[in-house]
Parts: sequence; C-alpha cells; structure tokens
Amino acid sequence: MSLAETYNELQEKQREKRELTQGFKDELASNTRYIAIQNDMKKLRAEKKAIENDAYAHNMKDYQRLEDLKTDIKSDRELLSDLALNMYLSNETVEVVDEKNQRWIPEFSVRFHKS
Repeated sequence: MSLAETYNELQEKQREKRELTQGFKDELASNTRYIAIQNDMKKLRAEKKAIENDAYAHNMKDYQRLEDLKTDIKSDRELLSDLALNMYLSNETVEVVDEKNQRWIPEFSVRFHKS
C-alpha cells in the first residue's frame, strides 16, 4: 500500500470516527440528567479552580518555581529529542541508562501537517 493510499484510508477512518462521536454527543445533548450533571461539574470545576488559585496565591514563590520547572522540563525534553535525532542520523547508538541502570531507547514518530 502506498503512502497516499494509507493517508487517504486514515482520513476516511477519522471522518467516520468524527461522525460516530458526533452521534453520541447529539444523543447525550438530549439527555436531561447528563446535562444537569455537566452543569454541576462546571460549577465544581470553577470552585476547584478558585481553591487552587487561593493555594497558589499563598505560596507564590513555590508556584513560580513550579512554573519555571515546567518550562525547563519542556525545553530539556526538546533538547533531548534533538540530540537523540542527531545521534540517530549520525548512525550513533542512541540510548540512555538511568540511575537505576534501566536502559532507555528512543521512540521516533512522524506527524504530517499542512504545508
């Protein structure tokens, strides 16, 4: 099977999946108990968010450190991916051994986007 055929088949399956998902959403939208539960969940989420924001406000220094760590981790992951890809393209062995002597190997994937 060619790349184009596989892509077209994938698109068709995704279309069918969207249609089926929409059918379930339409059915749920007509269920009054489901709608009531959804509304309750929205209220609870807002209350939860307010409590979280209050906790963050009381610990602003730790919260800022947490946000900095999230950014650093994201950057380090991108760097790790770039380094691994460059090693792979250079025909070098690509693996990492952690402090527990566990061997980690990369898993590559390809994504398509509009050009």
